[in-house]
Amino acid sequence: ENIVRELLADPKVRLLYKPHPMTGSVDPRAGRANDRIKAMIAEANTKRGGDRPGAEAAAELARCADELNRLTSTSFRPSADETERMKLQGAPDGDRAAAVAAATAAWESAYWASLPVWEHQIITGPRPAIFTCFNQADVLISDVSSVVSDYLTSEKPYAVANTSGMTEEEFRAGFPTVRAATILTPEAAGVTGLLAAVRDPEKDTLAGARAELKVHLLGPSDPPSLVRFDQATQDLCRKADERRARMATRLTDEIPSQREARDAAEEMELESGSPETEETATV
Repeated sequence: ENIVRELLADPKVRLLYKPHPMTGSVDPRAGRANDRIKAMIAEANTKRGGDRPGAEAAAELARCADELNRLTSTSFRPSADETERMKLQGAPDGDRAAAVAAATAAWESAYWASLPVWEHQIITGPRPAIFTCFNQADVLISDVSSVVSDYLTSEKPYAVANTSGMTEEEFRAGFPTVRAATILTPEAAGVTGLLAAVRDPEKDTLAGARAELKVHLLGPSDPPSLVRFDQATQDLCRKADERRARMATRLTDEIPSQREARDAAEEMELESGSPETEETATV
């Protein structure tokens, strides 16, 4: 709450607040804090003003939403079970994936165009996705989570709130993703310096650390991660095939010698006249 209050006090800041969808489900205190933050943002908006997009922007957003919903919705028969639903959802028709991507991009563009550029926003629900929020933001403020790793792709400034009770040195050492972050205290100390670094690149002393941490955590940008993952999978499959071939060769070589050893053992038992010889030989 202190961090949000400090951000709202700066007239040049536009806040995009996207709480985790499960906020308050584990600890009700977090849910109450979330409600207070939303109220603070709503109140701050009453003290701002400016032009709003016209009706055509809302109409375009509705049109894009209808198209996206049409492409991403699947009709099921009333008695369809979960397995049938998964099967139908997992089998896109033709170039549907490309069409969904295009429709998503169109909806995102229409969504941001429908909002006043001066107005703080509370963003909930599956749309817009957090990645398009990243594209709109000049700086991220987060807790320790995978959101930080994802945002590192942009190499833009980010900050992490230290609510752990650790010292800053302990906090950085304990959580690798905060290594290149501005650390904010629960009292919001550090917000002023963070905003200054965003507005003046010369004051951004962590740019090099972000670029280095990005490569360390996510790997190089080229080739893309999907290409590298696919190559790693193909390499693993090739190694598995080679291992199977070696095992098959080894078994082929070992079976005759094992059979000869067994036959020799049975012959020795027969010659010794052991009471169990007949039964063993039969088996």
